[in-house]
Amino acid sequence: MKIVFMGSSSFAIPSLRILKQAQYDVQAVYSQPPRKAGRGKRYKEVPLAEFAFSQGLKVEQPQTFNDPDVLAVLESYNPDFLVVVAYGLILPRKVLEIPKEFSINVHGSFLPFWRGAAPINHAIFNKDPYTGVTIIKMSEELDAGPILRQEKVMLDHSETFGSLHRVLSEIGAKNLLKTLNNINSSEEILQNEKFISYAPKIKKLDAKLDFNSQASALEARIRGLAPKPGAWFEYKKERFKVFSAEVVEGNGKAGTIINENLTIACGKKALNILEIQRQGKDVMSVSDLLRGFKFKKGDSVNQSTH
Repeated sequence: MKIVFMGSSSFAIPSLRILKQAQYDVQAVYSQPPRKAGRGKRYKEVPLAEFAFSQGLKVEQPQTFNDPDVLAVLESYNPDFLVVVAYGLILPRKVLEIPKEFSINVHGSFLPFWRGAAPINHAIFNKDPYTGVTIIKMSEELDAGPILRQEKVMLDHSETFGSLHRVLSEIGAKNLLKTLNNINSSEEILQNEKFISYAPKIKKLDAKLDFNSQASALEARIRGLAPKPGAWFEYKKERFKVFSAEVVEGNGKAGTIINENLTIACGKKALNILEIQRQGKDVMSVSDLLRGFKFKKGDSVNQSTH
């Protein structure tokens, strides 16, 4: 069985690792090209490409699939299956039709809930009772294909994006292997259109904390953005990222600091900030930050700096 694997983020690494360990014939790994990253803005390989290179696998990094030469190279691998995990590029029909059998996707949600680019973040934001991983047969419509296999994961609302991402990536890998090992006996279940929800990509401004919201919603948002990209607020023209917080009783105008330990009034209740990061500094506890920095009671955060 010949496989071409497509992925970019670290979510895809356990899936590629498990296929290699199971000695599946991975002909090539398609991954996004290097990106500018870090303060120096140097080009850096995306996580899956870095892993694939370290394993001595053949890596292809096309910018687009609209180039006939790129399609010809993909066809030359003569794959039985395309396996797509967190690739980050929309694949046109002509790509999905290349494998002899079909194209498989590992998606980090319990479909049809949270189709789209950021399912893990949105499951946490929404305080869902559960999420999961779904293996689907790919169709042209994003995350809409029939379900080959699913596993549910219960949530206790202590999860961060980072912790849930790790758990689901490993569960996704195990379910991918089970799907491929039993490919001839897999039943296809159509997704129930009534339950579709969408998880759009997280934009920079989505990570800014709006203290007009309820404290409980902001606490979930902080967890759903930790450790990357990190929820943030501004105070005295400086940006602070928040990595954990707790909901506490407290009143005041939304966005007002109601004590020096950095409790901030919200639309309902208040948020006590626990872990924080100043620009250019390491993540630390608020108590450590307060040894050298003061937040003044009565000041507001996120006031316009213009």
